[in-house]
Amino acid sequence: MVHNGECRPNPIWSEIEEILINHPRTRYAKVLLGMRRGLTDAEMSEEAIRAGEPINAESVAQVRRLVRLSLDDQLAPAPSDAAEQAGLYRELLNYRCSPQLTQHINTKLAKLRERDSKIPLTPLGQVHLGANDPAKPGKSERLCSECYMVHAGECP
Repeated sequence: MVHNGECRPNPIWSEIEEILINHPRTRYAKVLLGMRRGLTDAEMSEEAIRAGEPINAESVAQVRRLVRLSLDDQLAPAPSDAAEQAGLYRELLNYRCSPQLTQHINTKLAKLRERDSKIPLTPLGQVHLGANDPAKPGKSERLCSECYMVHAGECP
């Protein structure tokens, strides 16, 4: 966003980045962290392999592209990428978001669902970085019956 000739970060994109960086459980967050460190796709792939979460450099490149598109407020041009991009937005639903970000996420998910009607509108479940890695069991998360989001305690 440009204000008085000065570039200022958009608060929604800043909030997305902050959530992903503070909760690096998904490939989206891990690739964003690698991007911030200036790593190449191959370097991110090598790190993931060493961490026991194998992913090839081509898959890292695909995730990098989807992260960039999402942070640039763009939808993936190929309908076949809609479910993957929706995963990033669905991951954000696992955490407390501002009302503005929640609205943004719901709008993006609705648009992506127009491209692929099978896209769930619920928070992303158990995930792992590599395609062949088993998901790690975690505690079961419940959707709030009032706002249909996962959160601790009373409905915000």
